[in-house]
Formats: sequence, C-alpha cells, structure tokens
Amino acid sequence: MSIITDKFKKDKKEKKNPAITQKNIEESREEILANGKKFRYPFQYAKHRLVINTIAIAVVALVTFLAVGWLQVYKVQSTSDVVYRFANFLRLPVAEIDGHKVRYSDYLMIFRSSIATIEYQSGKFDDSEDSKSQINHYKRQAMNAAEDYTYALAKMEELGLEVTDEEIDAVIEEHKTINGERRSDEVFETIVKENFGFSMKDYRRFIMLSLAKRKVAEAVDTDAKDLIAEVKTKLAANQGDMATLATEYANSNIFSYEKTDAMVSVNNLDGGRAAKAYELEKAGDISDVFISKNGDGFYIVKLVAKSDNKVNYESIWVRFSRLSSDLQQVRDDGKVKEYIKIEESESDADDVNLEENAEPEAVEAPEAPTGE
Repeated sequence: MSIITDKFKKDKKEKKNPAITQKNIEESREEILANGKKFRYPFQYAKHRLVINTIAIAVVALVTFLAVGWLQVYKVQSTSDVVYRFANFLRLPVAEIDGHKVRYSDYLMIFRSSIATIEYQSGKFDDSEDSKSQINHYKRQAMNAAEDYTYALAKMEELGLEVTDEEIDAVIEEHKTINGERRSDEVFETIVKENFGFSMKDYRRFIMLSLAKRKVAEAVDTDAKDLIAEVKTKLAANQGDMATLATEYANSNIFSYEKTDAMVSVNNLDGGRAAKAYELEKAGDISDVFISKNGDGFYIVKLVAKSDNKVNYESIWVRFSRLSSDLQQVRDDGKVKEYIKIEESESDADDVNLEENAEPEAVEAPEAPTGE
C-alpha cells in the first residue's frame, strides 16, 4: 500500500507544471491561451445566436407592424389618431393626381377636421344609415380637396411661388384676434383643437395648403384678372354704380353682384367683405381689389353704412375658375388614381367632383375659430 501511495505522489508531482522561466515564458503563454479557447468559443457562439435572434425578432415585429398598419390604412380605412400619425410618419399616399402623390395624412387631416367641426356643433355621429351617408360624403369631399391641394402644390412649384412661414404666421395671428381681443397661444390651441380637431402643426399645414391653392388660383386665372381690372376702371368712371355693372355683366359666369339686406357683423363669414367695408371711412367709398379669404376670387366692396361693429355694403365678386376647370380636365382625362374606395353617398351621386366655389367651409382655410 505504501508503494502505491508513493507512486501516486510521484506521478502527481511529475505532472505539475514546470516553473515559468525567462526561457519558457512564451511557450507557457501559448499553452494558457490554448486552454482558454474552450471557454471563449461557446460564449462567442451564444453571443452570435443572441444577435441573430434579436435581429430576427425585430424584423418580424417591423413586418407585422407594417402589415397591420397597411391593413388599417388601406383596407379598414381607420381614421384614428394612431393611423393618422402612422400615415403621416411614412408619408403614405392615398391617391395620385396628374402624376403627383396625394398624402394620406392630408386626406385624413381634412376629413377629421370636417367631422370634428360637425360633431362639435351638432353632436356625435351614430351608426345610422344617415350618419354613414354623411360620413361618406365628407370622405369624398376630403379626398377631392386633398387631390386639389396636391395639384396646387405642384403648380405652385412650377410657377416658382411659395408660401412662407411669415404668411402662415400672419393668418394665425389674424385668427387669434377677434373683436380687437387677442387670445393667448394656449387658449387658441384649445379652441383650434375643439373646433377643428387640429394640433397647431396640423393647423399650420392646413393654412399652408389653402394659401398655396389661393396663390395658384390667382396666378393662373388671366380671365379673372382681366375682368376685375375692367370692372375697376368702369367703377371709377360711373361713380361706383355697382348695380349698373351687375346688369351689364349679367351673362358672365364669373361675375356676381351682391348687396346686404341689413347690417351685418364686421366678423361676418363672407370672405372678408364686411371687415374690408368697415375699414372704409364713409358711405359711398369703394375699396381696392382684394382676394377673398377663401381664395375663390377677387372682391371689390362699397360701403353703404356702418355703426357699432356692424356694416352694410355692396360687393362685386369675380370668381376664379381656371384652376377649377384645369382640375376638372385632369379628372376627365383619367389622371386621378385613388388607392382606397369611398362609397358614394346620395348627396354625391349627381356631383362627385367639388367645384372650386362650392367647397364646404370646413375644407377651405378655416375662419378664425370663436370657441363659442
């Protein structure tokens, strides 16, 4: 037994690593590194698999997110906040007009603002057939308006025109001030949200689109420019007799004459005519030519009477028609392609396309919200 024990101790002693010296230090280092590889390689393999699995899960999640988003946008046609932000973030198209992509987010922005305005004033839509018909009607209006704005943006670029931040700021500042009282930014943001369902970013976008369409409508309509210049000259020669010109241009499809039956508020929603008339000093004074706030034509107003923030006036309106006819021609030529199907409502059956001067107030540049 003693012999076996001594043998084991001797073998164990012989197996001990030799002392590291200056001569064998390199050999010892290589041996230690070689022995450590068996621990390193399994860890590298696990790390590699972890990276691959993470990437795979992320790809599956992204594909799922995009697939669900696509279904919600193009099949379900959800109009929720999430879908609106999704479409806006990815710049998804909802249609194409004359080769230009129409933003899905612009369509949703216009539709949602129309619905928000109606529901704020009249209550929520329900599940009745009448409500569904109205909703489809506003969807069609929103789609046509989004297409029109996209066409106008393209034309604006062709014409070398632009809408500046300063111009947008000026419109917003005008909307903030009612009856000489300026609302705070916080109050105004709340009013915009309640009246139109807009964030301020949406509101700025909406105003930009409206200004772009207005600028293009004015720039391309030489007939309206020529006629308003002619009208202005004749008014100067006949002492401002607008009624006589109404008879002379009775057969014109872009000329209109109007006289208010009674005193109206200076804030009357009439394209800015009441406000402009109120700026005139005395009865009989005539304004210079100005563009309607709705961007649908030129106005000239004549003051009849005014008092206590109310005014009576006559006006001549020369409508813009060239942009409207160009848009109709684009549609007639089949240059509009829509990526979603909107069911036709009864009110759209006879007139699917919006006329330039017949767009609802909610689709045009919003007037200053009252918050009332």
